[in-house]
Amino acid sequence: MLADTAKAMQRVCFDSEPSEADLELLGSRERWLVYRSLVRTRLVGVIEAALPRTKAAIGHESLGRIIDEWLSTGGPRTRYFRNVPNELANFAIPMWRDTAEPWIADLARYEITSWSVRHAPPNRISDAAFSFEVRPVVATAVAVLRLDHRVNETPTPEDGYERDPVILCIHRNQEHRASHLVLNPLAADLLEAWQRGDETVSESVHRVAATHDTQISPAFIEKLSTLITTFIHRGILLGGHAPPS
Repeated sequence: MLADTAKAMQRVCFDSEPSEADLELLGSRERWLVYRSLVRTRLVGVIEAALPRTKAAIGHESLGRIIDEWLSTGGPRTRYFRNVPNELANFAIPMWRDTAEPWIADLARYEITSWSVRHAPPNRISDAAFSFEVRPVVATAVAVLRLDHRVNETPTPEDGYERDPVILCIHRNQEHRASHLVLNPLAADLLEAWQRGDETVSESVHRVAATHDTQISPAFIEKLSTLITTFIHRGILLGGHAPPS
């Protein structure tokens, strides 16, 4: 009986239209309709807060329809309110990608990644200064995002974005907001290697440079030093862990 009641509560809150049978089972029909409205309004509110430009691009009604469709599959699985937009995005982005305007999927990916970075857990602690002989420690609030459209450029054009691939490093800044850097493919591969943290900086630099058929020349070292300085200044690189002895 308790399981049946719980399922009825879920259906009343998340089905496109609550059934009279479920409302009768739960009792107090008007109270449950008010509760349904409150639950859905709060979920829609946090989704719109995470995806404001996506909402503006596709329109309030279109976003509302896809939220309804997602809710009808059972609603959020997460315990954490801040993760609700991520679940909606995982549901909707494949649909938006398979349309005449696939840049909307990239815009949603950019916004949901920025949202996730803002709400990422605290940083890990490094036990050594950054150097080429340590395993690097990268901030937790960092993501490398490869996009087919430069949706990071604002404002959104009225006719959308033409295909123009870009790689972004999205990170949480000192104001606890998401910021981004444009990376070239080699820099992106280096940052992802440093996020894994299973090689020393020197090992990862040599491996990634070889993958890109790039010579470690004085010019390369100068550009690498500038990249590392930028990462440290922005709080992307935090230090390192000494390799095990």
